[in-house]
Amino acid sequence: MQWQVEAGPATKRYIECILPSITGQLGLSRSRKYLMIKADRELEEQGTTIPLTGLDTFLVVLKPTRNLVNLGITLAHELTHVAQFAKGTLQLTPRGKRWKGKFYPTDYPYLDQPWEVQAFARQEILFRRAIEL
Repeated sequence: MQWQVEAGPATKRYIECILPSITGQLGLSRSRKYLMIKADRELEEQGTTIPLTGLDTFLVVLKPTRNLVNLGITLAHELTHVAQFAKGTLQLTPRGKRWKGKFYPTDYPYLDQPWEVQAFARQEILFRRAIEL
């Protein structure tokens, strides 16, 4: 997987250091999809993932923070969504999302969404493995 990171110099270096490990753990290393990661102080949530389907690209937007642990965990969470989309497990529909063939409307409770349950379950272990020495 190729990527581009748009962030301040220190944040960019940090993200680029842990990206190979996290994408490798998620089985994305050989993906032909493109990943764009952008730091945006205006973002209301900590992170979001947007599949740009026609471009075979994923846009991950992160809210920059000085707390590098939180930033790394958020990145791992969002990259889990990238893997879900890339592998077809998670799909967008006009009225919601489809997870492993089952439809979930847009108003389905956030913490009950199975793709979020999986991302929260994986985020810290992905991050910790990425920073192991």
